[in-house]
Amino acid sequence: MNHYDVIVIGLGPSGSMAALMLESYGIKVLCIDKEKEIYNLPRAVTISDQGFRMAQLAGIEDIYERNSTTLGGAYFTDKNLEIIGGAIDLNNFITQNGWPPSSLFHQPYTDQAIREKLLKTNVEMLLGHELIGINENENCIDLKLHNLDNQEKVELTCNYLIGADGGSSSVRRILGITQEDLNYNRDWVVIDVELRCDNRLGDCLIQVCDKERLATFVPSHLPFRRWEFIIHEHEDKDSFLEDRKIHELISKWLQPSEYKIIRKAVYQFHSVLAEKFQMRNCFLIGDAAHQAPPFMGEGMMSGYRDAINLSWKIALSIKKNLSSNLLQSYELERKPHSRFVVKNSAGIGELMEAYAEAENPEQVPSDLVDKGYGSFIIPNLLEGLFYKGKANKSKHSGEIFPQPILYRNKKIYKRLDHLLGKNFAILSKTPYEISDENQDYLNFLGCSSLILEEEYLEDNPWLESFMKQEKIYLVRPDRYIFGSTDSSISLDQLIDDLKNRIGI
Repeated sequence: MNHYDVIVIGLGPSGSMAALMLESYGIKVLCIDKEKEIYNLPRAVTISDQGFRMAQLAGIEDIYERNSTTLGGAYFTDKNLEIIGGAIDLNNFITQNGWPPSSLFHQPYTDQAIREKLLKTNVEMLLGHELIGINENENCIDLKLHNLDNQEKVELTCNYLIGADGGSSSVRRILGITQEDLNYNRDWVVIDVELRCDNRLGDCLIQVCDKERLATFVPSHLPFRRWEFIIHEHEDKDSFLEDRKIHELISKWLQPSEYKIIRKAVYQFHSVLAEKFQMRNCFLIGDAAHQAPPFMGEGMMSGYRDAINLSWKIALSIKKNLSSNLLQSYELERKPHSRFVVKNSAGIGELMEAYAEAENPEQVPSDLVDKGYGSFIIPNLLEGLFYKGKANKSKHSGEIFPQPILYRNKKIYKRLDHLLGKNFAILSKTPYEISDENQDYLNFLGCSSLILEEEYLEDNPWLESFMKQEKIYLVRPDRYIFGSTDSSISLDQLIDDLKNRIGI
């Protein structure tokens, strides 16, 4: 019976990201999917600045660069497309993650390129197979599969199982993990088109707050465009898949001769969260763990965060035999974060409804407005694996360390993460001293060290600000800050705390 360090069920974006990251750490990975080919129609369409940074960690940022367009802004409008809120200008702007705030891509292009990337790695794939059983014992996890071609049964074992198999997850169902409903359930029709005319629709996402029918226009990556329209309870959902109806819905923007329909589907936009993200050595990531309405464009990004967060923890657990506290921090960190994204994605939908019902936008309650606009700001980690000493936490614990574009001789050199590797890292402006024991521990973890040259700080206000405030930072592989030094916290104390919490 074949045995693997990790088996990933599902080869969508989240599963592919987990596989790429684990393989980069030298982990023996098998990916299993029911489908033999990628889904050749668009689903996800946006990648955030942090999404690009995560793609960079996995070595696939070039795939998104080749197949994306920067989003120009995001607006709420009335039924006549007059702006009533938002007006977020995102063009020509690089965030502290080192990438534009939000970009638009065509998923079939990127998924195919990522699949080709995976095929060039040591990741093994078993396609056309369906998971039918999980049995976790003391030593390993036993899996039973169904070969969809010849109907034979296949048995495999692994140390860790990752369920990345979507909203109808077999892993979640077999493990008996229930879901929490966060009370946004609406039927919408999603329409993707390919333009047959010159683009005159702009590069801004528009939330149309029309009482008769809420709608969203997504500019997508040229030549593609997307519309989403709410379906009311009394309406026949199937009728919204008829070309005649689609032409009617899009008529405010384009005439039928100006586009080709490439995808049409009715979805229930809903907000659900798995009650557990982890059951012993089985984990849920992506849509298997959480599903949110698409208004925030963070569905795939949340799956990427899951994959990045979990992969380095599993890798260290396998390679260094560290304590279970490390793996238990996955749910502790990712579940509250995912809840925020799910609730605030639904909040944008609720804000659209409030704007549509109000005679004047100023009548909309401020808490709804704040929820809608604030949802674009992804929070720091509030609980999890970061320094908790006498002062409970250091100043920047749980924040993401900024990734500026670094310059040498006034020319672009590299983005910061390219210099840090894939493990823990220490960043400082000046050389530092620690005990021999702690240096040995850092070597054991594969921790890198970077002394930031003054030239790196020039024209990088985020980095300069961080380095002024604190002396030394201990940064995790996913670029969240474990802790930072100040007058009362030394680097040795940070390392001692890390040792106590994840083991030696």
